[in-house]
Amino acid sequence: MVERHDATRPVATAKHSSARLSAGWLLILSGLLALQAGCQEESSNVRGPSMGAEPARIAEPSGEAIGVDSQADEAQAVKSPRLVIETMVHDFGEIGPGTSHSAKFKFKNTGTGPLKIAQVRSCCGVVTRGVKAGQVYKPGESGALELDYRASLQPGSMKRNLYIQSDDPLLGVAALTIKATIVPRVEYKPTRLRLFMNKDNAGADSIELKSLDGKPFAIKGFRSTAKSITADFDPSVQATEFSLKLKADMDKLERNLKGQISIDLNHPECKNIRMLYDVLPEFTINPQQIMLFNIQAGQPVQREIWILSNYQAEFEIESVSSQKGTVKLLEKKKVDNRCQLKIEITPPAVDSERAVMSDVVDVKIEGGQALTIQCRGFYQGS
Repeated sequence: MVERHDATRPVATAKHSSARLSAGWLLILSGLLALQAGCQEESSNVRGPSMGAEPARIAEPSGEAIGVDSQADEAQAVKSPRLVIETMVHDFGEIGPGTSHSAKFKFKNTGTGPLKIAQVRSCCGVVTRGVKAGQVYKPGESGALELDYRASLQPGSMKRNLYIQSDDPLLGVAALTIKATIVPRVEYKPTRLRLFMNKDNAGADSIELKSLDGKPFAIKGFRSTAKSITADFDPSVQATEFSLKLKADMDKLERNLKGQISIDLNHPECKNIRMLYDVLPEFTINPQQIMLFNIQAGQPVQREIWILSNYQAEFEIESVSSQKGTVKLLEKKKVDNRCQLKIEITPPAVDSERAVMSDVVDVKIEGGQALTIQCRGFYQGS
């Protein structure tokens, strides 16, 4: 019986195993059906009680979080400001010297975020208005940078740059340009006056004015340095040409050897003309300034001074002195129309913490003017 019992055991075990296998397949199939039902419920945001926490992790992949970040980035991009300027260059064309002109640079914020102006920069001769630092433009809002420009008095080409800095991520700094060609509208001759102290009226004759575009004008004002040169005119007279007779004040010219003449006009494109003048003096002194270094109090220093007669006239030196008494004439010698002076400068005692001496050397021409030379000295160790 023992042997029969052992022989029949494998048959029974196989039957039981087959039954268990069938039951296992049914369990797997029911699990798959349940999983499918759970995914359908998850897609409709209804969780099945049989799924537990694991289906929730499958139904909420990391891609959903990426989608949220992408939406945030996209929203941020949509909110970016955009500064769009109609034109970056304004050409005034041909303009007259000294004339005033205005222009506008129109712009718009075409983005969907607010546009903030950080800074507006201009250059010489240009004054801006209408836009300032800290100003904010809403999406779709327009603005204009207005400017006033005054042309120089010198003919030629002009180009100026202006800058608008904003928080536009693509156009952080916008460079704007204005340009023009400055063309004379009134011609004047001479353009510079050369005057002489040995001539009647300093050699000044007249200034000729002429309209180049045929437009009449009037002379409204005449000025010169220290009123050393004057002219008579009638401000009510309109014409295309004028001749201004000049009058020179010799005493004032002697004290103002270099200066300027300014004439005001009411021409539409020429409000003012200016010319320089210079006078050839009777004498030229060299050097025009004396500089001393490493000097010591009470220790004399010698220097040479040359006086030149610009009009080849005979002259004599009457005296050489200084305002503070530090200068003494040692020797004078004539060479043609020049005079050589040898002087001695004795530095005084130091009376200040700066350890610097200063004085004015006076050279008196016999029967004529006095020439001056500035003298400065720096003490040893200063």
